[in-house]
Amino acid sequence: MNPSLGRGAGRALPGGSHMIPGGPSVPLFLGRSSRPLLAALCLLFALPSSAQSLADRLDFSMYGRVGVGWAPTSGEFIQGKTFNLTGRSVGGRLEEGDYLEPSLKLHLLKPAEGSVDAPYAYAVLTPAMWANNGLFIGLTSNRFSSTLALELGEAYVAAGNILVPGLKFWGGVRFYRGTNVYLADYWYFNNLSAQGLGVQYGPIDVAVLLQTSATLAEYAVDTDGDGEPDRRRQRTVIVGQYTHTFQSKHAIHLLTEIHALPEAASLAPADARILPPDVGVVGGVKGHVELGNGSFNDTSVRIGSRIANGSLAGLPTWNTYGLPAANGRYSGAYGVEVVNHLLYNVNPLLSVNAYGTLHAGRGASGAVTDRYVEYALGAQSTLYLHDQFHLVNEASFQGFREGHQRYGTALKLSLVPTLVPTGKRDVWARPHLRLFYTLAVYNQASVDRLISPYLQTVGGSTVGHYLGARVEWWL
Repeated sequence: MNPSLGRGAGRALPGGSHMIPGGPSVPLFLGRSSRPLLAALCLLFALPSSAQSLADRLDFSMYGRVGVGWAPTSGEFIQGKTFNLTGRSVGGRLEEGDYLEPSLKLHLLKPAEGSVDAPYAYAVLTPAMWANNGLFIGLTSNRFSSTLALELGEAYVAAGNILVPGLKFWGGVRFYRGTNVYLADYWYFNNLSAQGLGVQYGPIDVAVLLQTSATLAEYAVDTDGDGEPDRRRQRTVIVGQYTHTFQSKHAIHLLTEIHALPEAASLAPADARILPPDVGVVGGVKGHVELGNGSFNDTSVRIGSRIANGSLAGLPTWNTYGLPAANGRYSGAYGVEVVNHLLYNVNPLLSVNAYGTLHAGRGASGAVTDRYVEYALGAQSTLYLHDQFHLVNEASFQGFREGHQRYGTALKLSLVPTLVPTGKRDVWARPHLRLFYTLAVYNQASVDRLISPYLQTVGGSTVGHYLGARVEWWL
């Protein structure tokens, strides 16, 4: 599993309008060499009120969650050890660990208020922080390199109304994606957060992205046979998106991606070791239906081929799954993602939020073991018992198998009494101050293979318990 799975929790409002950025990013661990970055961020956050000219140009936003957790039947440190079979948040996110994500947006060229077609430009810097070694309270020590991890998720510049009104350019590292299934902390369909450049004009969005993962075998290549990667190749991804919004506010979103990896050959003339070039293509469609009163339903289908077959547990398409064929290429490999997400505000006393996900695919080796199926169904009801007290109930069921294994399954039931200081009867109201208890019931196949972080921590048991308290906020 990728060690960064489950991190990142940016939110989006229904229909795709962003609230707070967050999610996959470029790792930058806070050792001595990166402490100047933290110092610079602290300086920016502590700007004096006299710096009025800069304050007028600086926007600050933030996502955060911090809490405590216990496994009542075990003394193990359990915070962040999810019940979910894949180790990600698909299937429910209540067991997620602590995470902070402040974001700074500096207007380099700020148009006059109300000016629609005036040129503009801004820079965004978004770090993200989590604990590598225990609770956030440990961060008061000087063991930063072993305790605090810092990611630089965004560092980019965007400019609009340049040359032509409505034309927008961007370049750098950014969270390049749309809506998410909040209950599963899952950015789906077009999660293309990466380093690159792009241009947008009206409903058309085009970008060129690069990927050079430090861990995946198709990027780090051993060409001299000593067992250690000595060459690195980069994947180029060309993305095209088109969104059509109807007068009824319903929308349809089309996606295509083209992936290309160059050849990686040995530099030694006597060595014929070669990793051949390869390509992949992705196609997808997503429909958004407005149901009124803040309610909506989103449905998407995405299929990726060859090296663009990533989809296991909601991973991006460039996380190629499985083994290559005998010729080193991924001919015949595929990955499918199907997602449905519903929010229905029944009346002033009740809202229902639900989702279903399906991920299936295979590598190119043809082996029976080189394939997977993974699904999750989840629903959350919110009872507005008081403007400032919401009773949240959540249930989910998930299954997972690779090859010809028996399906591992997990049933989760949660009770989440929640204080909401703003008094808004809305599932998006924040901050939340929550208590929660989750009961998980595994089948024997899950227990035998210990296929969740919780089981790997506590041990083989068909029943799991998690008791916790958490605050969550966004600005």
